[in-house]
Amino acid sequence: MAVRTLLVPLVLLVLLYNSPGSLGSSIIGGKDAADGSWPWMVHLNITSDGLKKWRCGGSIVAKQWVLTAAHCWDQNLSVNLRRSGVWVGAHKLSNGAERYRRVTHVVRHPQYQAGGGVYKNDLALLRLDKELAFSQRVAPLSLVQADDTFSPSECFITGWGLVGNSVPLPDPETLQQLQISIVPQSDCRQTYPWLTDDMLCAGSPAGGKDACKGDYGGPLVCRTPRGLVQVGIMSFGSPDGCGLPGRPGVYTRVSSYLDFINSYIYRGGKASAVV
Repeated sequence: MAVRTLLVPLVLLVLLYNSPGSLGSSIIGGKDAADGSWPWMVHLNITSDGLKKWRCGGSIVAKQWVLTAAHCWDQNLSVNLRRSGVWVGAHKLSNGAERYRRVTHVVRHPQYQAGGGVYKNDLALLRLDKELAFSQRVAPLSLVQADDTFSPSECFITGWGLVGNSVPLPDPETLQQLQISIVPQSDCRQTYPWLTDDMLCAGSPAGGKDACKGDYGGPLVCRTPRGLVQVGIMSFGSPDGCGLPGRPGVYTRVSSYLDFINSYIYRGGKASAVV
């Protein structure tokens, strides 16, 4: 059965920070992004029932849906949906966002698992309280399809987090972008023997280019003949630190979950709330 694609304008390409436990945020080796250059990128402000706060990234994939990482919304975090929301069209966080939306439902993958610093099936869909009006600054991201071709070196990540281990992004917290390469699966398995086919790795063998403790939920996008498409979701990295030589970041492989994603976006699957 063919899977519907999401169209995106020909424009160019999250995070956790201030969070409970080990949740944090960063792009290692990035640079300032131009305002509006990654119009699908969203900033998630998440609050627990105990009023702990943390941030994640996500990508707009439809007028009322955002794709992100399941562990940002883990049931053990006791997320309070009424106090959590989505910043849309953000660039400099100190300036706020163009729009703000509440989350009404969170749909974690039913086989999501967390343990030992490893996340399996780390994917979730967020249903927004209102549909988004698309513009040059707010637009959906296409998902990778079976017939897409791309160079593994023509890929990008974005985020608002730390710019190095324990080095915060200075005010006004401008969105960072980084070109990054997908690591061959055989090489990644040598580093992480437990890696599954539903995961992929991205980084630099020499280190210095990475998502860090937690640019979780943000998109890994790659350039194809039809434009940029989402190939991965930032999930987790080496427990030894960020941007280390031979220790790439781990991403959820989007192509493994297209049926799940489209069952909600297009076919009206029943969304189950976190609370």
